[in-house]
Order: sequence, then structure tokens, then C-alpha cells
Amino acid sequence: MDIDIFNDNYEYMGVVNKKLAHQLGLWHRVFTCLVYNPSTQYVYFQLKNSDNYTFDRKSFLDISVGGHYEAGETIEDGIRECQEELGIDVRFNQLISIGIRQTACHIAENYIANEFQHIFLLPLNIDLSELKPKDNEIVGFVEAPINDCIDLLQQKTNSIQIKKSMRVKENLWEISTDVITLESFPPNYLALDKIIERLLIAAMRQISGENINYIYW
Repeated sequence: MDIDIFNDNYEYMGVVNKKLAHQLGLWHRVFTCLVYNPSTQYVYFQLKNSDNYTFDRKSFLDISVGGHYEAGETIEDGIRECQEELGIDVRFNQLISIGIRQTACHIAENYIANEFQHIFLLPLNIDLSELKPKDNEIVGFVEAPINDCIDLLQQKTNSIQIKKSMRVKENLWEISTDVITLESFPPNYLALDKIIERLLIAAMRQISGENINYIYW
């Protein structure tokens, strides 16, 4: 897969293979979206298939939807990630744009994530059982109360109860209950700018009726 690359001022530089971009630490764009149910105030995290990585990676909870823009795609084209990873029809005008995060992270020896993350909120009145990713990259989803997650991330509690939907066969999903802790999240998402905590707070601000033009990640 080829992707567009940029300099650190977000100025277009050309096109390279995604694997090479990560090996060299070249700046590129990604689509990032937090999905939550504003009625139940549940948030959804994805579980990626760790076998898809070129380096050892624990099966951490990840932001609801995320992926790379292919070369030549527009920002609006990122909506395909929602359709692929959630398994439901989503339109770009349902998304709430809350800004761009410029992040640099040396994840492994040959994997450097220098990214411009285009970040969106997606409020959806859905149930955990409706999330059936089309892509085998996703092996499951976790549903958790937003306020409980914020308490966990702010270390007001050590663990919280969640529901989990896991793919057990190609078209068979199993729902169970479980417990998560801070160690369930990627360490780099908890450090410095605390991206997950800030996204959850942004979601609660939207749910409370705040003007979306004033909400940033």
C-alpha cells in the first residue's frame, strides 16, 4: 500500500510504500475516530489482530476506528475505515471533526509512527452486537461506560467492568464480560498528551450539548 508523505510542517512531499514510511519515520496522515453511544454513554474500543504487525505487540485496546490514508485520498475518504472496521454504513457528515494531532512515536526498531492524525467523534445509537468488522484485522470490540473509563485513566479506580465481543469464527461473535485496567491500553496512549482520556472527555462534552465548534481533542 502506498501513502502520501509530508514534512513536519504538513507540506506534501510525495508517495512511498507504507512499510518504508514507518521504517524511515516519514510523516504521513491517518484517520482516527472515537465511536460512542450518546444515549447509553458507552464507548467502543477495538482489539486488533496482533498477528498483523511486523513486530511483537500485545493485544491492547485501541481507539474505535483507525487507519492510514492511501495515496491520493481526501480527508473525507477516511470514512471507508469506519465502514470496514465497524461493519456498518456510516456517512462522513455523521462525523464530528475535532482537530489534527501531530504525534511522533518510536514503537519498534523498524516501526516509527510520525503521523498527522485527523481525529473525529462518531456518536451512534448502536449496541455492541452490531459491530461486525469486515476486515480480519479486527478481532473484537469492547464496550465500556465513558465515565468509568475516565475514572480508570485518571487512576481513581484500578479496574472497571466491560463487555467484550470477540470473533470466534469467520461469522460468529461471542459476547462476554471482563475487566480492564490501565495495562489494557497502549502505554504511548496514556503518556504525554493522554490522547484516550482527552477523547473521552471530548465525547462527554458533545453528549452534554456543548457547541461542537468549541470541542477539540
